[in-house]
Amino acid sequence: MRDACTATVTCMSDPRYSPWTRRLHWLIFVLVACALLLIETRGGFPRELRGGIKWAHMQFGMAVLVLMLPRLIARLRGGTPPIAPPPPGWQASMARLIHLALYALLFATPLLGIASMAWSGAPWNFLGMPLPHVPAPDRGCSHRLEDLHETLGNTLMYLAIAHAAIGLYHHYVRRDDALRRMLPPAAAED
Repeated sequence: MRDACTATVTCMSDPRYSPWTRRLHWLIFVLVACALLLIETRGGFPRELRGGIKWAHMQFGMAVLVLMLPRLIARLRGGTPPIAPPPPGWQASMARLIHLALYALLFATPLLGIASMAWSGAPWNFLGMPLPHVPAPDRGCSHRLEDLHETLGNTLMYLAIAHAAIGLYHHYVRRDDALRRMLPPAAAED
């Protein structure tokens, strides 16, 4: 039955997102949660550990960026399965806007973090591989980019929390399959 489907439309026999879309969704969720948890709790660690906490935060953030292109491709190729029963039109429109904002933030937030480090002049790396700086580092520019990165990171956090709450609303209040479409097969059966 899967062979009869087009690349952009999900089969009616499988009301869930494609396996890769689901896997990348949950992997990126874990990476974002780790990055946010680390940076939000960094101040509670002894001063000598804070540099390592920031390094780990950057690794998770860059991993998010690396995985976002495959995630976007998987989402576009796998299509969006319809919600059953369908929500009102205004909710469907709002969902598209929220997903667009989440995708934009998942690209923009790590890119701003990378730009901040590139302009900082401080040594930085991805998984031990040294990364370059701009020819003329500018600490003021780096701090402004870091502030914007932090603002977008907070926006991403709040929007992701709202996204999760809306998923739970669909599952427990509306009792539709909006959340089940993104769950692994065993969890979607519940």
